Amino acid sequence: MPKIDVGGVNIHYEDRGRGEALVFMHGYTGSGRDWRNQVEALAGRCRTVTVDARGHGDSDAPTSEEQYSIEIASRDARAVMDHLGIGSCCLVGHSMGGFAALQFVLDDPDRVKALVLVDTSSGDYDVPSDYPDLKQTLYELARTEGLEAAFEYEADHNPIRIDRFAKHPELRDVARAKVLQTSVDGYVYVSKSFGKWQPVSRRLGEIRVPTLIFWGREDAGFERPSQALKNGIPDARLVIVPGVGHNPHEEAPEVFNQALLAFLDEIGRPA
Repeated sequence: MPKIDVGGVNIHYEDRGRGEALVFMHGYTGSGRDWRNQVEALAGRCRTVTVDARGHGDSDAPTSEEQYSIEIASRDARAVMDHLGIGSCCLVGHSMGGFAALQFVLDDPDRVKALVLVDTSSGDYDVPSDYPDLKQTLYELARTEGLEAAFEYEADHNPIRIDRFAKHPELRDVARAKVLQTSVDGYVYVSKSFGKWQPVSRRLGEIRVPTLIFWGREDAGFERPSQALKNGIPDARLVIVPGVGHNPHEEAPEVFNQALLAFLDEIGRPA
């Protein structure tokens, strides 16, 4: 199980294939395994690297809130690249991983040859007025009764979860499994880090690499942020994936991979 020590925190990664590198960053309560369909499709053609964010998957989970932030997640991915001798890559980020990918490309643009953003945001997005109260309840449940209790409470009280699981009941077990593979500290502190991240919306014009944006049509909360990314990043393209929600790379992998491969082929990356 490959890991590197980043300031005393062991970050897990998987490295497959050879050639030009694609580095994948997953979303909240996910892991590098979320990208398995993309790795299988691409590892025979290029180098694929997946990174487990701290507090998630097989990476360590620091017990201090100060050890979690979007900036730190970005630096963790950069440390993995340094360790593997990857000078630059096509950077792929989903949701939380998209936050970190945007931070990465703005902080160190020479390390990113192309950018793929999946159901994510530059930091400006709408949440219901009662969402902070719901999150606080979930944090307390995770600490006192465990992640299973927190998941079940959210599934029954978060309107987004309620609607999604009503339309697609098979996704409930998938979402539960993801939460349960996350550490309690990661579940709490990574979520809290989102509100501390300074939006980068005004800096999107600085991004000068080919950019592809995916949005699952049923992911209503990320429609406006996805359009904002398309409008803000010069020459960015938006792919709308019908019939899926927040995870198009998992819910519709064939559609996702076809669009990703076409993008990589067009820009001269491995395809």
